[in-house]
Amino acid sequence: MPAVGAPIERRQKAKMPDEPHYKKLERRAEEIYDEMYETSNPLGYLSEIKECFAAAIAAAKSSGLSEEAQRLRARLDHIVTVYRRQFT
Repeated sequence: MPAVGAPIERRQKAKMPDEPHYKKLERRAEEIYDEMYETSNPLGYLSEIKECFAAAIAAAKSSGLSEEAQRLRARLDHIVTVYRRQFT
């Protein structure tokens, strides 16, 4: 139990269940996508993004979350399209 006067965020965080592995991978892919726009040389970023999304899709599928896997696939397809349009 959190200490009296503990910040609300800390108390709420303690109650939240662990984040699914595919969500962690998705979040990392989105972080890399954001980083890509902050650099002058975006080469290599797309392959990292693809790896994270591929692992996230596989994790979602193995958990029986086919709709999440489809959503992740659509997001990856969108990112690839944007990358090719802007950086190639």
